[in-house]
Amino acid sequence: MNVPSRPPGADPALETVAAYGRIALAWRAARQEGTGEPVGRLPSFVEGLAPGARVLDLGCGCGEPVAAWLSERGFTVLGVDASPALISLARSTVPEARFLTGDMRSVRLEGRFQAVVAWDSLFHLPRDQHPQMLRRIAAWLEPEGRLLASFGGSDHPGFRAPMLGETFFYSGFEPRHTLRLLDWAGLEVEHWEISDASSLGHLTVLARRRDEPTTDRPGGPEGERE
Repeated sequence: MNVPSRPPGADPALETVAAYGRIALAWRAARQEGTGEPVGRLPSFVEGLAPGARVLDLGCGCGEPVAAWLSERGFTVLGVDASPALISLARSTVPEARFLTGDMRSVRLEGRFQAVVAWDSLFHLPRDQHPQMLRRIAAWLEPEGRLLASFGGSDHPGFRAPMLGETFFYSGFEPRHTLRLLDWAGLEVEHWEISDASSLGHLTVLARRRDEPTTDRPGGPEGERE
């Protein structure tokens, strides 16, 4: 059952980080069993990238399946996750990649990336933080750099749901508004789809960073909401 929620003063994203830490081993086992997502999307996503291209796995968790798949194919992978427990597992599971413990909202990264994957991580942030998070992602990408990301499509400011004995926070806009936020952030959407309608509208997006970021519009991204 979904539990509405965002207690005043609480940071639900950090609460979710702590919950992942408590289920780290169970989460890795679940990821190893695997599903088609997002690995099935990676071959076309990386097509044409230079050998050894830098790829950021944002919210990398235990390193599987994304960082592992990319590393096996020779890409230079940096995984970032706020959970020390998950990062410890990632380092042991994917020794070829580099992993950094940090909050995606504040972590400092050096250089730019040819591609960023943010799979099932952004929807753990309160949605009022999504616009600036997307701006951060655009700034980390080289011009024409690629983004593969998933979002919640529930148009819910925040709810909690159980998984593996813990409770996790989720937040998202309706899909069309998320697409407008991507455009506002300087990311040109090339493909989008509702990839799991049963999961409150799981949205998958492929995008590229434009050569120049979009100029801020009056009122910011919320000013465009319909």
